[in-house]
Amino acid sequence: MNKNKYIGIVMMAGALVTATSCSDFDDYNKSGADATPAAGQTLWENIQQNPQLSQFKTLLEKSGFANELNQAKFYTVWAPLDGTFDPSPFQGMDNAALMKQFVQNHIASYAHRASGSISERVLMLNEKSYTFEGSSAYTFDDVTLTQTNLPSSNGLLHTLGGVATFYPNLYEFVTDEGRAADKGIDSLRQFFLSYENTYLDTERSVPGSIVNGMQTYVDSVMVTENTLWQSLNAKIHNEDSTYTFLMPTNRAWRSTYDMLKSCFNYLPSTPAQAFSGTAVVSSNPPKVIDNVYMQDSLVRRYLTRNLIYSNNDVFNQWLVRQPSTKGTDTLRTTTRRKLSNPADILAQTVETVKMSNGKALIVDSLAFLPWETYAPAEYFFPYSNRVLGRVANGSARTISVQLIAPGEDLSNLGNNGAFSYLLVEPTSGYAKPEINIFLPDVLSTTYEFYCVFSPVYDKSGEVVTLPNRVIFTLNYSDETGKLKDYVFKDTSEKNQKWFDEYYAACQQSVLATDPKATFSKPDANTLASFSNDVSRVDTVFIGEFTFPVSYYGLGDGYCPNIKITSPFSVFNKALLAGFSRDLRIASIILKPKELAEFEESNKQ
Repeated sequence: MNKNKYIGIVMMAGALVTATSCSDFDDYNKSGADATPAAGQTLWENIQQNPQLSQFKTLLEKSGFANELNQAKFYTVWAPLDGTFDPSPFQGMDNAALMKQFVQNHIASYAHRASGSISERVLMLNEKSYTFEGSSAYTFDDVTLTQTNLPSSNGLLHTLGGVATFYPNLYEFVTDEGRAADKGIDSLRQFFLSYENTYLDTERSVPGSIVNGMQTYVDSVMVTENTLWQSLNAKIHNEDSTYTFLMPTNRAWRSTYDMLKSCFNYLPSTPAQAFSGTAVVSSNPPKVIDNVYMQDSLVRRYLTRNLIYSNNDVFNQWLVRQPSTKGTDTLRTTTRRKLSNPADILAQTVETVKMSNGKALIVDSLAFLPWETYAPAEYFFPYSNRVLGRVANGSARTISVQLIAPGEDLSNLGNNGAFSYLLVEPTSGYAKPEINIFLPDVLSTTYEFYCVFSPVYDKSGEVVTLPNRVIFTLNYSDETGKLKDYVFKDTSEKNQKWFDEYYAACQQSVLATDPKATFSKPDANTLASFSNDVSRVDTVFIGEFTFPVSYYGLGDGYCPNIKITSPFSVFNKALLAGFSRDLRIASIILKPKELAEFEESNKQ
């Protein structure tokens, strides 16, 4: 008996009938009553004797499948007539390709009769599905049947006025060397193949003899799996699924790769971070990694994680309808990322290729917004155990605010008019508290820094606290692995003028109660420090900073941190009279510069 060897993604046809008795399939295994001699001959004998099927016969012989049509297994064959197709492309294929793309593309198991009114999806031997429909006249994959229901002892034969077009599924397409070269998507192909693994499925293979102590198999079932399917949550190998897949050309791949590479610039040895502006250094050893491998892996991961969209996702169903369909303002990737500029993304398409389970869009550029894909805004809440690095000269507790002034913007802090903040209070009348906040997983890119301060309200909604006057000091690693500090300063003329006027008012207030008080001019750090507006939840812009190295994925303790503390002495009566030593910090926000510029350009 002839055995078929399956290499690739295998679905055994026999699995379709394991739970059903043979009698349930009587209709599928009968060719129907017929008095002609052909009814007593096999499918292969009838094909051989039909002079209009000589091209089909030759291709069957070349593929090695001809003898299978002489066996007892029941098939339905849709055979294209001579002259209705060009056989030369198929003649040039190797036997495996010819089998899958032509022979098995026209043959299905069981009987599929053209009778009455029908409309069905037929699963072919190569696992592709085609529509078989009609009433008095019938079509298969929109190709007209010229003769129907020709009976044979082991099946039915229909003749076609053309071929059923073979469409690869998305995985077959992206991993095919010839197609990848033709479309210029070799880089994408190589990435997918690097996750591929083919193994022998011993449970579904037919055992043979033991040779030299090793089990052999007379019918080997090879299964191909790809772990990238799982990480992308995209079953692009599955014929029953439907996707739209952006396939970047090599040019698009390289340009995007180079852009992402700068954001994942790692050191081979990254020091554990010290606290900003202090001598306190972590006892942890440096983080040693293969920085080149880690950079390359993360760049490829972020390059590919937003390329595939399920057409069944409610956000993406418009992709398979007319472009004018409403609700075309969002795409959602299979990794659950929402993209707000689908028109820009799809506009990069240079070619659309139909697949058996969706379509490929060959794109010459990837127009993703960085903050929606690989460089999002980061929010660090100091009451989180992971983020709170150290509190010095003060005690810390988390406060949940339930009553706020009307009109507050809490979109980044909480919902329903409530959010939390960290309250740091001095431990004594002379203590100057400070807080260090870790900034894990930031990239080697430029961020705008913001600090969100909370006021304090009494039950009537009145402010009952003074503003802060603080300085922000960032501790980070430079490109050589040396720890450094960077002090943010507000050197604007507006701030300088405001501070001079405010300090003068504070002096007058103190002198009114203590005429003998003396004052010294504030130093440069005090003059360039930041203050908040206590009439509202105040998001204060601190400044801009470019991290030389990336910390993404290095783990806790290997990241920058920012220290918040007062810049002036606790003996400065004038400033102590005007500012609170309590720190009420709701969050530190790092906004990628591209996002900040986008928001600024789109202000109404």
